[in-house]
Amino acid sequence: MASNPELALMTKLLKIEGIKVKNYSLVKGLGIFLYIESQAKILACPHCGNKTDKLHQNREYTVRDLPFGEESVYLKVNRRRMKCPQCQHLFSEEFEWVKKKRTYTERLKTKIISEVLESDIKNVAKRNGVSEQEIETMLKELGEKLCQEKPQNVRKLGIDEIVLVKGQKNYCAVLVDLEKRILVEILQKRTEAEVSQHLESWGEEVLWQITEVSIDLWKPYKKVVEKLMPTAEIVADRFHVMKQVNDELDEARRKAKREATKLKTKFPREKVLSGITNSKYVINEK
Repeated sequence: MASNPELALMTKLLKIEGIKVKNYSLVKGLGIFLYIESQAKILACPHCGNKTDKLHQNREYTVRDLPFGEESVYLKVNRRRMKCPQCQHLFSEEFEWVKKKRTYTERLKTKIISEVLESDIKNVAKRNGVSEQEIETMLKELGEKLCQEKPQNVRKLGIDEIVLVKGQKNYCAVLVDLEKRILVEILQKRTEAEVSQHLESWGEEVLWQITEVSIDLWKPYKKVVEKLMPTAEIVADRFHVMKQVNDELDEARRKAKREATKLKTKFPREKVLSGITNSKYVINEK
């Protein structure tokens, strides 16, 4: 059993308000398991508002949290089920940091989504020990949440995409407020029609405030911007510009290598040396 100072340190490092670590274990090959409990003794009934401490049932389950160093972290959560003595309704304890029926914390979800913006779902899922379906659920939930709120005061807009499955050209389009560095919207597709429809829903009062749009070199994005934000300056995203430059350099290298291979096939070394040896010049091989 861990000592009180150790548990106090673990609780402090966990940084989840209202949660206390009551024990922990390190499982080789899996990671750190933290056994936690809520410090709230009395809960309010969501049906009538009456406060109660009457426990009906304990329900423990495991959720994945942010890693600690190179170790994965799992939280053993007890989501208490209470019974209200006033209205007789049963209700489950609610946590802001982990949603019902989810096997990951909200802060892990935030980390994963930020990684997906720079990579693809398959590799991010593998790195974080979650399924591709769970990441797709995260993106869908975030997209639905963002769609409920019309963006305000967007001056510099970024239009990019998330690779769902690397190598299969399956993408989600993402809209980013570059000044605030926040996601504005996630679209299920990156087609010209999909992007145009969502931008039009913002209204002219939002679109005409945008002075700069950063995009990759995909033509449909450029067409949408020119149509809906004609006064905005279009900026080619540096990452995609450098990628195109590197792709062109790689193609040039491959072309030069193919040409060199053709020359070598047409003029084999033995034939060249034979021609030189039979010439009027003498070669000193030393």
